[in-house]
Amino acid sequence: MSVDVLAIGAHPDDVEMICGGTVAKMVDRGYRVAIIDMTRGEMGTRGTPETREQEAAEAARVLGVCERINLEQPDGRMENTLAARVAVVEQIRRLRPKLVLTHYWDDLHPDHSATGMIVRDTMYPSGFANYPAKGTPYRPHEYLYFMAHTPFEPSFIVDVTDYWEQKIESVKCYMSQLHDQTVDGLETLIAEPTFIKRLEGRARNYGNMIYREFGEPFLVRRPVPIEDPVAVYEPFGKVHASANTHPELGELPVQ
Repeated sequence: MSVDVLAIGAHPDDVEMICGGTVAKMVDRGYRVAIIDMTRGEMGTRGTPETREQEAAEAARVLGVCERINLEQPDGRMENTLAARVAVVEQIRRLRPKLVLTHYWDDLHPDHSATGMIVRDTMYPSGFANYPAKGTPYRPHEYLYFMAHTPFEPSFIVDVTDYWEQKIESVKCYMSQLHDQTVDGLETLIAEPTFIKRLEGRARNYGNMIYREFGEPFLVRRPVPIEDPVAVYEPFGKVHASANTHPELGELPVQ
C-alpha cells in the first residue's frame, strides 16, 4: 500500500498536537495519509503505553488516516543510530509517501530532536540500492519539518482554519495526557489547564501571518518549487480586496 503523506512523530499525540490540522486537510483533499509513532510513550509522566495506544487509534480515526504504526523505539532514550534509520527507511520503502512530515531536528525535547535527525538522515539512504534495509529503494519528493518547542522561520504556513476543530478533537483523544481535575498525578506542560489555549495561540499567530485564523508552520531545507506564483498568492489578493471595501462606499483606494 502506498500513501501520499507520512507524518512521523516521536510520541503518540505529537502529530495531532503539532500538525493535526494539516493531516486532516490532506485527508479531506483525498490524499492517503499514514502516521508513524517512533515510541510508545512509556516514559510519560501520565497514563500508560497501553492507554496511549488506544488513544492513538481513536485519534487516527478522528483524523481519517489510513494507517498508524509504532516503531517501539526507546522513549526518552532515542538516538540517531543506523538501526533507527533502517527502521524508518523500511517503512518509507513500504509506504512510498510523496511527502514526509516530521519534527524539526533542533528541539528542546531530546526525542523530538532525535526523531528529526533520524528521519532527516533517511532522505538519501532510502533510495540507495545497497542500503541495509528491506524493501525496494524509494525516495520521497520532500521532507517537511514541523514545529514543537523551538521556533523557526517557516518556509511556508498551511491554512488549517477549516480543520481546527477536527484537530482539537483528535488532541482530546489523549485524555490520559490532558488536564483532568478528577485525576491525581504530577502536572505536566500538556496537563496544564491552559494547554489547549496555548495550542490555539500559536496557531492563531501563524494563521495571522497568512491572513487566516489558524495556521501550521513548516520548514524545508531547500527552496520550495512554485509552478504558478499568481495562484499561490491569490488568497492575499482576496484579503486585500475585502480590507479595502466599505459596505456603503464600495471599493476604497489602496493606501
